Amino acid sequence: MKAFWDAFSVQRRVIFALILRETRTRYGKTRIGYLWALFEPLAHMLIFAAIFSFIGRSSPLDGSVALLVLTGLFPYNLFSNLATQLMNAVEANKVLLSYPHVTPFDVMIARILLEIATQVIVFTFVLLILAIQNLWDLQVDSLMDVILVVLVGTALGAGLGLINAVLAFKFPSYANIFSMIMRPLYFLSGIFFVVSYMSTEIQDIMYYNPIAHLIEWFRSAIYVGYNSEFLDKQYLLNFTLTVVFFGLLLLRLVRHKIRQAK
Repeated sequence: MKAFWDAFSVQRRVIFALILRETRTRYGKTRIGYLWALFEPLAHMLIFAAIFSFIGRSSPLDGSVALLVLTGLFPYNLFSNLATQLMNAVEANKVLLSYPHVTPFDVMIARILLEIATQVIVFTFVLLILAIQNLWDLQVDSLMDVILVVLVGTALGAGLGLINAVLAFKFPSYANIFSMIMRPLYFLSGIFFVVSYMSTEIQDIMYYNPIAHLIEWFRSAIYVGYNSEFLDKQYLLNFTLTVVFFGLLLLRLVRHKIRQAK
């Protein structure tokens, strides 16, 4: 048992050091630093709120257009940033992987924890800004569901990120392909519209997009009285577990080759 706790203590210190390194690397290169993580969703929210206002369109749900966009951006960014950051984790930390105490899994965990903390802090801060501007009434339908969406979104993004990391390690050009795939998903996952209010034909097509279910679940958790008819939690959970399983499996199969790569 002592050997287990000693090993756990070493891994905990390694992951903490990796988080500090990731924070400095990602946010320490510019003067605004960590504020960039806040500015990006704010800019997206304001731009699309302005567009909606210009064309005379209001939110299909109760509340402001800004809240509608924010509740779509948060789960999408949590998923997409994890999938992208983990994909680049091996290449960015190749030198550190030569140390015996640093494993590919440690690098992944560090990026996952940093991304969760960043997205939750940014979302909370922007939500408070909306509350100050009277664009949110400080109520949520289910705090437990909010937490569950964060956990499922993290698992989905991390699972795909692990798969991406292995594919990018094997095929360097894969990163460009994944980037091309994610661009249309930004507009086709329900960030700027409510999927359950779309036609049945569109819902049938979007049903296979797990991000759309994640966003609908999050909005059902935030908006009091809104229950999405489109949301299929069982499909989302099954898809997420499958992605996590294959992600962990692939990482385990190539972990020694990743360490030996120069």
